[in-house]
Amino acid sequence: MLRTISVGLAALLFGGLLLASPQASKNEALRCTLTNTKIEKCCCEKREKKLYCPLAKKTIEKCCCVPAGGTNGKKTG
Repeated sequence: MLRTISVGLAALLFGGLLLASPQASKNEALRCTLTNTKIEKCCCEKREKKLYCPLAKKTIEKCCCVPAGGTNGKKTG
């Protein structure tokens, strides 16, 4: 019984390491919804206690970075 639990925990740990590997996150590009520009890392930043997008050069209400293939809940077409 204890051996079965140990094997199960080892499998979960190994699976988690595969999911958290840096290679997996490198392949996922982001997109700024304001400029429709593909970016490598999120561009949103805090300025004067407000959220700011340096690509669009304006203050925003919520972060504008989404996965490159995502639509962030907006309908297209």
